[in-house]
Amino acid sequence: MKPLFAAVLLAFALPAHAQPVPPAEVKQALVEIADGIDAVLLDETGKAKGDYDWEAGAWREYEVAWHSGQAIEGLLWAYRATGEKRYLERAKQAGDYWVSLELKDGPFKGMINAAHGDRLGQLINFTTVGNGTPGLFHLTKVSGDPRYADVASHAIAWLATNTKVPGEELYYNILDPATGTIWKDKSPHHDVAKASLTQVSRPNIEGSPFLDACLHQKQKSLCEAHDALALATAKRQGTDGLWMEFEPNNPANGTVHPRFNTWNAEAMLRQWQRTKDKRYLESALATARANVKMMKADGAFDYVQNISGKGGSMSPTGSATAFAGILWLGLRAEGHKEFDPQIHTAARWLITNRFPANHPDPNLRGQVIERRIKGGGILQRDLGNLFAARFLSQYLEAFR
Repeated sequence: MKPLFAAVLLAFALPAHAQPVPPAEVKQALVEIADGIDAVLLDETGKAKGDYDWEAGAWREYEVAWHSGQAIEGLLWAYRATGEKRYLERAKQAGDYWVSLELKDGPFKGMINAAHGDRLGQLINFTTVGNGTPGLFHLTKVSGDPRYADVASHAIAWLATNTKVPGEELYYNILDPATGTIWKDKSPHHDVAKASLTQVSRPNIEGSPFLDACLHQKQKSLCEAHDALALATAKRQGTDGLWMEFEPNNPANGTVHPRFNTWNAEAMLRQWQRTKDKRYLESALATARANVKMMKADGAFDYVQNISGKGGSMSPTGSATAFAGILWLGLRAEGHKEFDPQIHTAARWLITNRFPANHPDPNLRGQVIERRIKGGGILQRDLGNLFAARFLSQYLEAFR
């Protein structure tokens, strides 16, 4: 059988949701999603509004620095795909807000005041900076303004210097700016008298922050820190492709966070591209295949999912669908096309599962479904749009 004929037969054998989505349809959805980031999800200063409470009709601030950083990345990818300069200008505005958070004095000088919000209040989580900064480095490359990457690099260098667990390739999770301390034996997520090492620290390689800062600052020690952390992180991955020993996964009940493992796998993929060491490629592939198992047939991920294979149905999480798609696309670019049906399914789900641009509630217009049931309320989170803008832009490049 000739390859072209075989490919045609395979395409017809796939269900409709796993067929390629026409580029014009993808681009229209991308513009509506990016417009949602611009007009709805960021305030007039470029600051992320947070989670939208349906019942109260009000926004709840939540890890604002991280969400603002993700918004920058989504807008920059939309700008790349469409050429619409309004997305670049809005990304720069969000970047200006982000760098305004830099701490100029005190014990955390050089960090940013990245308050977590919600029940954690002013506490700062390593990952708010760690995987909240890729958009800042991207923004410097696109805009030519070094401020964004400079401030991000300073914060990352501070974390590299101050939060490493002695003798381990792990970094503490929680910083308290009120007392100038780093939490080493307690955690806001674990109600125990003395938290274990894996409850107060993790690899914190999400977003590859040390690598980005090293490449920007030409600081060899940060690249060395990244390389050591990448190797240790790959070794700690489970045979299921997950990192279940670390929060926000829950090894006690098998609950799997919908994005955390993909963050680690994205870092593994970058390290493969950097070193061509197949251990990292195999690590990324293992997580990508785990995501295939967890995704529902129509492309949905739920916020509540379990290594047992049982998932919830009340909290569809568009960002998980999009981020899994980003990882699959990255592996596809490395020659692994086994995920094509899932990539197309993810694109179709994200395009289909959105609030219309003319929704009666202006706070929901153009938003990808990202529902959380939390504290007795129903929240629509901004993350569906922030990750979908990245994924659909990359989808257009891969399948134009």
